[in-house]
Amino acid sequence: MHRLTAALLIALALAARAGAQPQGQQPLPELLRQAGAVTSNGAPDLAGLDASPTRDQQLPLFRAVMAAPLEAPYRAGTLADSFKAAAGSPHELIGRAGALSGSRLRRAVDAGMPAIEARLRAAPDPLAESLAWMASTQAGLGWVPVLPDRAQLPDPLRYELARVLAAMSQSQQFLARGLERLPPGVTPQLLRGQAFDGQLRPFETPDYRQLLSLLEREALLAGMLDLVGAVDRLQRFVKSEASLPPVAWSLQTPLGWIVVDTTARDNRHQLKDPLLVLDVGGDDAYEFLAPAETHRISVLLDHRGNDRYATAAPGADPSSATLGYGILWDTEGDDRYEGAQQAQASALFGAALLVDGGGRNRFVASSHSQAHAVGGIAVLASGGGDDAFVAQTYSQASGGPQGVALLIEPGGDDRYTLDNAPLVRPSPQLPDRNTSMGQGAGYGGRGDFFDGRSLAGGIGLLLDLGGNDRYEAQVFAQGVGYYEGLGLLVDDGGSDSFDAAWYAMGAGAHHAAGILLQRGKGNDAYRSSHEVVLGSAHDFSVGVFVDESGDDDYAVGQLSLGVGHANSTGLFVDGSGDDRYTVASATCRALGAAYQHAWGNARETLPNLGLFMDLGGMDSYPAHCARAGNDSRWSGPRAWPLLRLASEASAGIDGEWPLPFALRLLTRPAAPAAP
Repeated sequence: MHRLTAALLIALALAARAGAQPQGQQPLPELLRQAGAVTSNGAPDLAGLDASPTRDQQLPLFRAVMAAPLEAPYRAGTLADSFKAAAGSPHELIGRAGALSGSRLRRAVDAGMPAIEARLRAAPDPLAESLAWMASTQAGLGWVPVLPDRAQLPDPLRYELARVLAAMSQSQQFLARGLERLPPGVTPQLLRGQAFDGQLRPFETPDYRQLLSLLEREALLAGMLDLVGAVDRLQRFVKSEASLPPVAWSLQTPLGWIVVDTTARDNRHQLKDPLLVLDVGGDDAYEFLAPAETHRISVLLDHRGNDRYATAAPGADPSSATLGYGILWDTEGDDRYEGAQQAQASALFGAALLVDGGGRNRFVASSHSQAHAVGGIAVLASGGGDDAFVAQTYSQASGGPQGVALLIEPGGDDRYTLDNAPLVRPSPQLPDRNTSMGQGAGYGGRGDFFDGRSLAGGIGLLLDLGGNDRYEAQVFAQGVGYYEGLGLLVDDGGSDSFDAAWYAMGAGAHHAAGILLQRGKGNDAYRSSHEVVLGSAHDFSVGVFVDESGDDDYAVGQLSLGVGHANSTGLFVDGSGDDRYTVASATCRALGAAYQHAWGNARETLPNLGLFMDLGGMDSYPAHCARAGNDSRWSGPRAWPLLRLASEASAGIDGEWPLPFALRLLTRPAAPAAP
């Protein structure tokens, strides 16, 4: 990756200022005046974040959103456009996810490869040379493989396989450097138990929470970038070859199995510790067995066919990685992915990538899957088509501590489900519902109720670029942040539906931020059974929601539609269209309001801001919400109206107004000069 785009740099820059549209009167100053918050920059009190013991873990973009919530729609839009521009390049996607994690690294797609290629071309057999190099960097010193001759495995395929294996050796060296400060006794089983299952006892050592700071993130990112670049070249080679020689060959190495099959048969692969798998043609079925604790790198490339990938063991499929790297790349076909815990682009102290090149696909897992990361980077990139994603918890772009998780879908009518059955992670808010923590969620770990060792959250970004999509979840989902984390969901166009219970659709809780950005045209439906959804936040947090246009239908419980609760900032914006609002709360605790959970404490003078904007169309409001109405302005309720407390600043506005901020880049590259 030679450079990051200007869009990503703008999104990350703390000092950047969002570009408001200069034409015409703007609603935001009027809304702030109505709320009694003319001098507010929209930020909640940041003293708690600044004094947090996890201050050094807070990611740059999270800090930027918390410092300037009113600029968050522009930041989210430019960030989405940056990833959208890179959608065709997994190497770029990994690099930009790394930038979001705070890693400063610009590594070319072929970094280090010219010297490796020269070495391979000078060798009598490039395949033997690459395997010897691999053995020399591992515990396999002295291992002598039995290789197929050139008639059985001819060039150029032989050379291309050797090149990928040599790139793996280089990546392995970066991996070793990235993990070298970890103490003995750190195993995948220990990390999964502590980070995923909550099996962490007081005074236990090693403690994954303390180990995160020992990772050298730039080294981990460099090795993954090199590996992705090599696999990308291999898949382009396979696609471009009109006729590959029929090869069926396998070899067990010190790092795992090599399996090559270009016969176009319908294969049934049962694999344990795959190192490099290449299968060309056929409708294949893969079963992945529980990996060894020492297995670190897996790459699987399947070209053509309608394939099935299944595993019941945590961390077994090639697109999951613990203390290592994992890549699963399927170039085309209608595929089915079946997993349990830690599957389908899931990284734990490592980096993971799942690329599906197209077709109608179904992804089914249980938890910590479908783009999930703790202490690393996870990317799930689909090639379009009508896809379905089903899981229960911590899935579908879920970024945990020191993690960045990206799920990007370029189009199609997709369905995202974080199901309530089976009940595997009961929510504290609703014990009969799962804690979803996905569909664009960034979460941290609160140690104040345990032993005081907290963790700042990561970043989860779900980006769907088109189609009529459906999102279903329970608690914490759809652009949500929890404990110093940032979650984003950006959907471009189509008539979509969103359904969740609590903390969803642009929401944050406990020093966190969540953003839902619905761009383009479409008639959308939003449903919530409980509270803190649709541009609302709780406890020093930020919730931002923007729907650019369309005739939309909103139905909520309470504390929603632009509500700041307990010294937070809630921002709800509907751009244009004839919209309908339904509020179940008998007292209409919604539609631009600011509430405190208790009075008589020092929070009474700290900022708490709730803003509601509907900027066009003939809109319908509930009769019992007397202060709100079409073509009107209102101030939110105040328990202490004479004091004009900053903790009760809120307002709503309905009328014909332009959006007060851009949702996309304001400029574009200049056209090349004519020759």
